[in-house]
Amino acid sequence: MTLPIIGITMGDPTGIGPEIIVKALSMEEPFQVCRPFVFGDQEVLSKTIEMLGLTSTVEVFEKIPEEGYLPQRIFLAPLSQLEIDFLRFGKPNRECGEAMVRYVEEAVKWVRSGKLDAITTCPINKKAINAAGHPFSGHTELLAHLVKANSVAMMFLGSRWKVVLVTTHLPLKEVSKWITANRILSTIRMTAEGLKKYFGITYPKIAVLGLNPHCGEDGLLGEEEKMEIIPAIAEAKSQGVNVEGPFPADSFFNFTRRAPFDAIISMYHDQGLIPVKMVDFEEAVNLTLGLPFIRTSVGHGTAYDIAGKGLANPTNLVKALLIASKLSKLKKDY
Repeated sequence: MTLPIIGITMGDPTGIGPEIIVKALSMEEPFQVCRPFVFGDQEVLSKTIEMLGLTSTVEVFEKIPEEGYLPQRIFLAPLSQLEIDFLRFGKPNRECGEAMVRYVEEAVKWVRSGKLDAITTCPINKKAINAAGHPFSGHTELLAHLVKANSVAMMFLGSRWKVVLVTTHLPLKEVSKWITANRILSTIRMTAEGLKKYFGITYPKIAVLGLNPHCGEDGLLGEEEKMEIIPAIAEAKSQGVNVEGPFPADSFFNFTRRAPFDAIISMYHDQGLIPVKMVDFEEAVNLTLGLPFIRTSVGHGTAYDIAGKGLANPTNLVKALLIASKLSKLKKDY
């Protein structure tokens, strides 16, 4: 069987993205399930190989080769020519911000034209891409803009739970404004469809968490449950979705037993991701729902505290590549 071609975007050149790519693509495991192709900067990757003392090579291509994928051979579409001598770890400049966006833009073009089967992204710096004139709060929002998607959602895949977020990168004081029945209903629908399409679950069972402590205590601690969350659940049920809730978030994530749900919908970023990353920090992977292609991402950030020290662990990137490969096959079957 022909292995899927997975495009990898390099992310922030001053973070750990280049390092985890070089390390991951020196291992056998990714090449057993996919043909990886990188969108990034040749000089940055070559410098990273030198820093790590590896014998990997960076080979430049204008189009994706069909064969020749082997550990320590990094196939690259060179999309930036950053001045490597002026880059400082943890201090991305405007050119870095522009490069981060360009890697993603080009990978999206290639996957939409059928040249790639999926894309996997390394972490970006949101402030740097904003400084470069791209007003997005993260990868998810940038991807939604590029494909003009009406709705997208982040699904985090861990060993215990699949958690989907209603809101993503927002200041906490802004979250309640975005908790609307329409947004929650859209997230429930995307979750149900994603579980069918990517995981082969014919009739998925979905849990929805509340926003406020104790789900608002009948309005005493907040009105969002009564006004937005419960109506959204009721509407989803009327449309045939197997969904329950709202459940109090503080008691839902029980480590001693598995909840009988295929996915959990969380109202905001930390509510859903703290339990997932507590259990699976190295292996939890982000899958974007609502896009016309498969996109997985590492579940961690740029890790400036260890960037350039040779300490970055590529496990999460390898896992993201494995899941992207597996999902591309399941989607074709679906």
